Amino acid sequence: MVCCNFACISIRWSYALAVASRPLEPAEPATESLDEWLHSLLPHGGLGTQGRAVFQRLRADPGHASHAPASEIAEMAGASVSSVTRTAQRLGFQGWPRLQAELRSRYLARLSLVDIAASHGDTQTPFGDALRNDQRALAESARSIDEAQILRIAQRIAAAENIYVTAQGSYAAVGLALAHNIGIAGYPVRPLLNEPAALSNAVSRMGPADVLIVCSYWRIYDVAVIAAQLASNRGTGVVLLADSLPYALRTVADEVVIAAAEGTSFFPSLTAATAVQQGIVATLASLNPARTQEAMKAAEQAWQDFKLLHLGPSRS
Repeated sequence: MVCCNFACISIRWSYALAVASRPLEPAEPATESLDEWLHSLLPHGGLGTQGRAVFQRLRADPGHASHAPASEIAEMAGASVSSVTRTAQRLGFQGWPRLQAELRSRYLARLSLVDIAASHGDTQTPFGDALRNDQRALAESARSIDEAQILRIAQRIAAAENIYVTAQGSYAAVGLALAHNIGIAGYPVRPLLNEPAALSNAVSRMGPADVLIVCSYWRIYDVAVIAAQLASNRGTGVVLLADSLPYALRTVADEVVIAAAEGTSFFPSLTAATAVQQGIVATLASLNPARTQEAMKAAEQAWQDFKLLHLGPSRS
């Protein structure tokens, strides 16, 4: 296993105690500060002199470090750029860009909408900035997400008896598209779970043959965390699509796909998250093309029977 929210309904804790097959670990904190997260990354052997200096810069001003280039971090720490790269690798990342992306996601998750808007500042080209930002996010996702992992996730979905998707807030749009497309591809997906009561009821029916896909970016919802924990307790496979891995889900998420979600205004971007779900469904459809073809034909016929699509007047 890999390692602003809705006010949840008051019965959720009694429900959690009733349905969990093993107790949640009370000693494990649900959240952690940026400083606690950074300390959790320290290797057992510690860091060298320059590595410690770089690490202290991250701790001293994580907001600045989350967007500063490696050369600037190196200069402020009195270290070399290569030391910044080696420090990131010692902390468990491929290099500085991956560490910075994780740091940025965690930093932004602690900001309000107003604070995020202020951090981006004013611009004369908001439209162009938004598109260029999403281009960068897509390029980074293409570089960092492992095709083999997406194949594993698609195979897990294909083998499930029941597929559940939960997403809240603006990312409900991504979850809705994911659930819709999984169904069109011919697999047994349930309606999107974006409301606490429906999600809690669904968790009570989940079992080892099922899979729960949690789609949650920026600030993860409490109900999504609780659902993932309880589903895992019941033996259900858990797939997390997010921009960082919350502490509370490190031991329950079987697969974690990280994609950038930062926008250029007060709201997060949906672009990379949408592309990830599209890629997952495209991979799922490739596993059994005949099954997907039959499902698509059936869907098309149903759309015609229900007269769902406006085809315009016939022309003689």
